[in-house]
Amino acid sequence: ISLPGDLSGLTLYPGLYTNSTSVMLSAGNVTLDAQGDANAIFIFQMGSTLTTGSDTQVILSGGAKASNICWQVGSSATLGTTSIFKGNILAQESITLATGAALEGRALTQTAAVTLDAAVIAVPAP
Repeated sequence: ISLPGDLSGLTLYPGLYTNSTSVMLSAGNVTLDAQGDANAIFIFQMGSTLTTGSDTQVILSGGAKASNICWQVGSSATLGTTSIFKGNILAQESITLATGAALEGRALTQTAAVTLDAAVIAVPAP
């Protein structure tokens, strides 16, 4: 499924989403709705960056689990100040969590660092 460049205000359902360039959550929230399926899988692939704005959120509904969400990032990911993000981030380069950002998931990079600035990471329940 084609992944839009800005996820703000959208509700997305289980599946594989792709975008050859950058993806952002500029303002507001994105909802991931598992539609009652606790085993629902969400995979997001982007060719370049993933960026969230300050105070934005990934909201889970319909039984969606952070452990079943994967964000594959072609370069770097940046989670904005006090943003709340769900899922496992796998970035080619770096991942930065700004002041007060919260991640329920994992932050994994291939070639560079994961940088935390008074951020919180919680391992998701299986």
